[in-house]
This record gives sequence, C-alpha cells and structure tokens, in this order.
Amino acid sequence: MEKIIIYYKEVLGIDLTDLQHPITEKIDSLPSSSEIDQKIKEHHLRTLGLSLMDIKEYDEKIYEYYLKRIVNNKDISVHGHFFEINQCAHFIRVSQEKHLDFEFGDANNDEPDFIVNKFGFEITSSRFSEESNKTNPGRKLLAKFREKNRNLYADNNCVLLIDINQMSYHTLKNGNPVSPTFEEVRETVKNESNFGLVIFLMEWIEKTDTINFKGTAYTEYNENCNSDLELMMKEKFIPEKNTFDGQILISPN
Repeated sequence: MEKIIIYYKEVLGIDLTDLQHPITEKIDSLPSSSEIDQKIKEHHLRTLGLSLMDIKEYDEKIYEYYLKRIVNNKDISVHGHFFEINQCAHFIRVSQEKHLDFEFGDANNDEPDFIVNKFGFEITSSRFSEESNKTNPGRKLLAKFREKNRNLYADNNCVLLIDINQMSYHTLKNGNPVSPTFEEVRETVKNESNFGLVIFLMEWIEKTDTINFKGTAYTEYNENCNSDLELMMKEKFIPEKNTFDGQILISPN
C-alpha cells in the first residue's frame, strides 16, 4: 500500500491532504475499513494506477489527457474518468495482444472514445448518488443510454459500454423496488438502440478462502450490428461467463 500512496502523491501529483478528492478519500478510509473493504479499495487503487502506467507506456499524450481530468477533479464525474481509464488500458492491452489497430477518439470531430479496427467504442458510467436517493436508478440508467444514443457516432459500427457497478450496489443496498427494472431497461435498449452493441458491465467479488475480482458483461446486440464488429467482440473482447463458488459481493467502485 505504501507504494500505491507514493505513486499517487509523487508521480501523479494528487494532493493527499485534500480529503475531498475521491482518491484521497479512499486512501484515508483504509484504516477504518473492514478487512474485505480494505482489499477492495486497494484493488481499485492498484488497478487505476496500473492502467495509467500502461497508458503512459503506450502514449504520453493520452496519459496527460487523463491526468488533467483526475488530479483536481472532485466532482462525481471523476469516477467516470476512472472507469474510462481502466477501459482504455484494457482496450490498448487487448489490441496489442491480438494485433488490432487502436486509436484514441477525437471528441471535437464527433468521434467515440476509442476506435479499434475502425469500430468505435464509447465509454460511460451511470452512477447513483445517495444524497439524491429519490432518483430512480432505472430511469437514470435509461436516461444515460438515451443521451449517448443521440450522438452522431451511435450506429451499427459502434459499441456503447456502460458501467453499472456503483448503481447496482446502491440498488441492492437500499432494497427498494426499481422501476423500470434492469430487465425492462435492457428491453428498451434492445428496441431503441442505434449502436451495434450495448454492454452493461458490472464487477463483483467472489469471497471464498480468498477474494477474487470478476465481472459480468450484459450484452445487447442490435439485429443490424456490423457482422465483423460482432465477430471481433465475441472472439477478442467478450470474456467467457464467470462461474462462482462462494459468497458474491458487489462494491461501489
């Protein structure tokens, strides 16, 4: 953990005396967290740090772009940047391993976040604020999808990937009925989507004698999805479904 703190403080330049910054807040909460929560928070901090290292090794300009967005950002939107950074590093790694062409999108030219073999990937996050718990997470998720679905690049050659981890955690934690349900949101997406593929991504933790971090990708393919995009996703990017043998936990990311 000491190495992680040094990395965020000295390499990235995060002000760890500013307790309002999400990274500082996570680090500062470690001593008072339960053993499993400590492991989860350390995992998230380590993953983000490694992602930034991989991006920097690949392209300094992309690294600087993301660094500017997280160092002084205390807004809830910073968590969306964390998710995008992790996905960026993932797409870079897979592209290099599978000999695919990776490009960083140009928002000024109405391009999605990443382009792999000429196919677009837009990354976003839907988050649920405890302070505004009157906001239905189902409606919020649907609104996020529809916002992205209006973009010019939303077509059969593009993938929309939505992080639903934090929203899922609070939905289960609160135990309140949700309308529309996740299944109903997926049905609406299936009927309305302009994207070739929409992926809802959720991380979960399998707790047995050890703690294993896994994930589930809920996929909604458009019937008109580009066949080459569908093939690439199924062969290169969509993992096999995880099995589990123990207690399943979801945590806010």
